[in-house]
Formats: sequence, structure tokens, C-alpha cells
Amino acid sequence: MMKSRYLFFCGVAAGLVFMTGKAAYSQDVNPTVEVSRAYRSGHAAVDKPAMQMAVPDSVLRFDIDVDYTVNASPYRGSYEFRPYMLDIRPDRTVSDAGQFFLRLGAGYSLHPVADVVYTPRFRTSAFSMGIYGTHRSYFGRYRSVGPEIGGMSSGMTLDWDRFLKKKYSGYDTYTGAGICGRADWKTGFFSFDAGYLGHAGRDTLMTRGFDAFRTVLRVASNNPSDRYISYDVSMSYLYGEDKVKTPDPYYLVEHDFSFRSSAGPVFSEHSRALLDVALDLSAYRSYLSSVSGRFSLTPRYVLDRGRWLLDLGVELSVLFGNDMTAYCIPSVPGASGAMLSTVKQMHQAKGQFVYPDIEIGFDAIRNYLNIYVRADGGEDINRYSDMLSRNRFTSILFTHNYAGMPLLDNTVERINARLGFKGNIGSRFMYDLYGGYARYHNKLLDAVVLNPFAGMVETLPVTGMPVSLSPQLLPAVAYGACNWFYADFRVGWHSQDVTVDGVFSYRQTDLGKTGTPGFAPSPFSADVDVVYNWKKRIFVGLHCDAALARDGYAVSLDAAASSPVPLRLPGYADLGISAEYRFNRKASFWLYGGNLLDMAIQRTPLYCESGIYFTAGITFSL
Repeated sequence: MMKSRYLFFCGVAAGLVFMTGKAAYSQDVNPTVEVSRAYRSGHAAVDKPAMQMAVPDSVLRFDIDVDYTVNASPYRGSYEFRPYMLDIRPDRTVSDAGQFFLRLGAGYSLHPVADVVYTPRFRTSAFSMGIYGTHRSYFGRYRSVGPEIGGMSSGMTLDWDRFLKKKYSGYDTYTGAGICGRADWKTGFFSFDAGYLGHAGRDTLMTRGFDAFRTVLRVASNNPSDRYISYDVSMSYLYGEDKVKTPDPYYLVEHDFSFRSSAGPVFSEHSRALLDVALDLSAYRSYLSSVSGRFSLTPRYVLDRGRWLLDLGVELSVLFGNDMTAYCIPSVPGASGAMLSTVKQMHQAKGQFVYPDIEIGFDAIRNYLNIYVRADGGEDINRYSDMLSRNRFTSILFTHNYAGMPLLDNTVERINARLGFKGNIGSRFMYDLYGGYARYHNKLLDAVVLNPFAGMVETLPVTGMPVSLSPQLLPAVAYGACNWFYADFRVGWHSQDVTVDGVFSYRQTDLGKTGTPGFAPSPFSADVDVVYNWKKRIFVGLHCDAALARDGYAVSLDAAASSPVPLRLPGYADLGISAEYRFNRKASFWLYGGNLLDMAIQRTPLYCESGIYFTAGITFSL
């Protein structure tokens, strides 16, 4: 679906990535649960914010199948150890034995990784539970990014100066832990997930710590009858605190609540009528004082018969909110004018109330080729915690303080229409090719603030505190209307000895023509992984994540600037190798080497990983 939605979670982040990728096809690992993002964009073609929570609410049982799948996250950080995410899939068979899974690793530059999962033993198969924890972090040097010399007048390329080789120390961490469980009865189930997640980081501008506690409850039908009333109801709550340490510290409290339900009569195994209800509500206090929300109703009729799938619906949606923040922005005279002294209020973008929600699929060649058409749209209130997961360097500090742009605003996707072809050849070669068009009213974009007053010091008019306007470049977010054309080609080849997975993406927008502040997506990106296994004991992989340069415009602090300043983020190719040696069914040793071309990789503007790194570790399953 195109609209953003929660895939409520109950499972474990039992290894966000494993260095050897497809090596796990040979392992009989039996931890507990499935790893995924709890909040996911409606479809992979358009980069809506994605909140990486610990686990999904999709556990059926705790005897599981293990597979390694490509990590499709658009905001990979150095500690996420591309290219693979451990995907532990639940199986319906049940075992009386408890399970324990442990993964530990570290390297140079320091990339600590730790995953632990424990599934206690229960006498009944109607209840299952898991306890989990995961940690990913990077401690080391970052490459200092600056404008290309002499490029300020006609535009600039934000790149690492290899001649001066300036670097700074910092860190970036993610930690998650919790407990989840599920109780089944004859016609349904109840599941829960509660735990902690935290982001921490330090750079030259700030030291920050984001701590959040979240819980999810879900009850749903699981009825084998031909005719019954289907229901699926879930609720989630998150409490988060962001503490930003600068000479003038900042503090933000976030409350998030979500409700999802889908209910209706099932007429037969082929047809049903459903009413989907969704409510998202977020409230902020301390540094920001704001409330935002979204409510929607979607009546749908689903017919799945023979070769045809018809899912016909219409979404009725409304946005609401109230921004009560008292803004305090310094005003500094410059050579060509004055710095922005006001900012736009948050959550001001309005939706269009009615969106299509249609999917039509046809099996042109049964089991081998499916042709599908989808048309939908929707809204996203862009929660702060979601934005932080999309880009862990997002901060309450710069966008509102200096950029004159709202930190939080609603994204409105007026329409998204696409045509796709998916299937397989010989049950080994799998493919999914789709493309389409989307129209955004207020698209969330990465941005950079250009500060022509670098080096000056100004006093805030209310608090009287001195504020340094250095450095020249500051990270920010921006919003803009645009037309969005896209195409994706996902392929996979899985045989006994060789596994190949690839994702090739094309993006084209008109952001450059309109001069909208912020960066357009890379016009072409690719993510390819090849893993070879020798006698199911030694696994060797080659991995490459590459993207062409991203173009955009700076958010200028000079209100009298005559025209937007063009920017460019250089392209990159992140080349990696992996290896694993499996001692037996329960233990293995693995090694991963990343960024072997020693390129300056800016997946996030102004933040550049330090260069070549190697990580080694061990895995146990008991």
C-alpha cells in the first residue's frame, strides 16, 4: 500500500545484519522471531520515513525458518553492516525446548555488534514468548565534509578534502531490547511487544541521546471457517526523550499513539468486505509544543479468485494539528541582507481528504508471471522518532533555529500509480519489475543550511545567550512539492552453491527545476550481493552498494539571497567482501570488510564514514 502504515511488531531484532549474507541458508539456527521494521513506508519505490523499531508483530510460533534477505533500508549507517538483515521467519511447528541465540562482533574501525535472543520453554503450545536485545554502533573518525574550493558562486560539491584529510572523532549507536509474546486460541490470537530503543551520537556540533520506550498490543482473528467476521486490531504507544547537548542544551519529549483496525464479513474463501480504520497522534513538549494527527477510514472489497486479485477501496483521510511553539530566532545583518528571523509553523500541510486504494493482479502464467496495477496515496505526519530513524543525525537544533523551515510537517502523497511484473523462471531466478509516478504536495527531503555569517556570534533576543553561527554548513530537513518518477528491478538467483540478489532503482524528480531547497534522490542506485558456499561450510561473498550523485539546493540563512545555491552530493560505490567458516551446526566465525574502495560515502549529507573497515565475530545457537 502506498500510504504509510504500522506493521506492528512482536519479535526480536535478533541480528540486523550478518556479514556473510546467504551463509545462513546452510545453518540450522533456531532463535525465536522475525526481524523487520515496525514502521514501514507503504511501498519501496518512494522513500517515506521509516522508523526502525525492534520487532514486528508477526510471530506465529517460535520454531522458525531462517533466511537472509537484503536490507532495503535507505538510510544505512556504518554500524548496520550491510548487506544483509537477519530475517528469522516463524514456523507453525512447535518444540518444547527453549532456544538461545548469540552473535558478537567488533573490528577496526570499531563496529561493535551484539544480538541475543532467549526463548523460554513452556508446557503449552498456545503461548510463546521471547526476550531479545540488539546493539549496533560505530566509534571512530568521521571525514570532515566541506564545499569544493571556488565553488561557492556557481554551486558547490560537498566532499571530503583528501589533500587536507581533516577528520573528527564521533560515534553513532543504536540499542534495542524487550520482551514479546503470543497467545493463541481456536479462532484468533493475542500478541504483545514491549521494550526500549535508543539512539546516541556525537559529532562536532552536538552530543545527543534519544531514549524511547514503546509497547504494542494486537488481537486478530485466525479463523479457518469459510464464513466468519474477520478482525485485526492493534494499538501502540511510544514515549521518547531527545537530549541534545550544546553550549545551549535542548530537550524534547515525544508521545506517539497509533491505532489500526480492519474488520468485516468474510463471505467465502474468495471474497470479503473490510473497513480499515487508522489513527496516528503525536504530541511534543519542552523545546517544541505541538500536536499533530491523522485519521482515516478505508472501505474495501477483496476478491481473490482464480488468476485474478481485486482489492478495491477508497481512503477518506483528514489531518489535524496545533503548533504552539514560541519561536526565537536571532537576526543578524549581513552583507546582502538579514538572516531569517521567523520560521514556518509545523504541521501546516493539508491533505486532499480522498485517496484511491486499488490493486488489481492477474496471473498471466500461473506460478510464473503476475501482472499487477496499483493506485493509492495518503499522508504521513512525519513523527520525530520516524525522522530520527530515517536519518539518525536529524536534530531539533538546526532546522528550527536557523533554517527557517519547519522541522515537522505533513507529507501528502496525492497519487501513486504503478505497473509491475513479478514471478520466477525455473523456480531459481526471481524478479519483480515495477515503475510508476507519484505526486507529492509536501515531500520530506534531506537538506543543508548554508550559513554566510559563519564565524559571527549573536545574542538570542529573549534568553540573552550567545549563539555561534559557525560552521558554514549545517544539517537540516526541508519540504517541497514535486513530481516523482520511479522504476525498480529486483532480481534473485538461488541455487545450492550460489546466491545472487540485486536491487536496481531509478528516480527522477522536478525538484531541480523548481529550485526547492533540499536534495533530490540519486537518479540511479544499485545494491548487489553474490555469495558462494563450498560444501556448506565455507561461504564467501561480494557485495556492492552504489549510487550516482544527488543534486539539490541549499537552505540559505541570508533572506536577501538572490537565488538558491546549487549543491551536489558525490556518488559512491561501497564495495565489501564477506567470509564465514562454520565449525558445526551451532557455531561459526565470520568476517566482513567494507568500503574497500576507500570512498567518501555520504548517505546522509555532511556525514562521511571513515574509510575501509573490517569486522569479525562469532555466532552461537543453542
